[in-house]
Amino acid sequence: MKRDIEEQKFLDKYDPSAFPPIAVAADAVVFGISRSAPDNYRRLGKQSLNILLIRRSEYPFKNKLSLPGGFVLSNETIDETVKRVLKEKTGLDKIYCEQLYTFGDINRDPRMRVISCAYIALVDAEKTRINDAEWVRMDMIKNEDLAFDHAAIITEALNRLRGKINYTDIVFHMMPETFTISQLQEIYQTILEKELLPAAFRRTIAHKITQTEEFTHNAGHRPSRLYRWNGADDSISGENL
Repeated sequence: MKRDIEEQKFLDKYDPSAFPPIAVAADAVVFGISRSAPDNYRRLGKQSLNILLIRRSEYPFKNKLSLPGGFVLSNETIDETVKRVLKEKTGLDKIYCEQLYTFGDINRDPRMRVISCAYIALVDAEKTRINDAEWVRMDMIKNEDLAFDHAAIITEALNRLRGKINYTDIVFHMMPETFTISQLQEIYQTILEKELLPAAFRRTIAHKITQTEEFTHNAGHRPSRLYRWNGADDSISGENL
């Protein structure tokens, strides 16, 4: 970038130490769907919404569960930071991710002033290998004493997910390649925490899915038709990091 002489003189004399140092961090709320074994052979396994957490091995908040995250290094962007910490701390790579919100409470970190840029990441938990991390059911999060302000970050992330589920295809980033309409409806209901009428739900998602020639098998009930997502949705503002 070309600068004029006066601007360069100003920059040469500029003293950044005149302001207090503030660190920047990136934290990721990783959502995933898991499917438990059915308690009755005639029923489908129940699905649950989960969040990926890590247990801190050092102070502050030693032994507390927290979101995967870390400080932004001087030679990387914030997007690069969240990609790096997810790979290092969980083993996740090339997953859907979008920026959520910036959290800047003055006392959110006892070490120093830290501003966190939070992200939402979505994966199919059933097909995702993770290292040094654990899935915690969303309905169990309230029972955990989480580190920092991560409980508030999770609440904001869940609100974002609920807000986007009806007008984007964001939910499909948590689904397997093929699925039944009942499985998909259950995920919508789990996230939204409300029952949906089957006929109305089918009309809502009809243009988003394509029927396959495959059916479920070994499920202990009449085979159900499998569907797949049609593909990328331009209304989703995110990328595979």
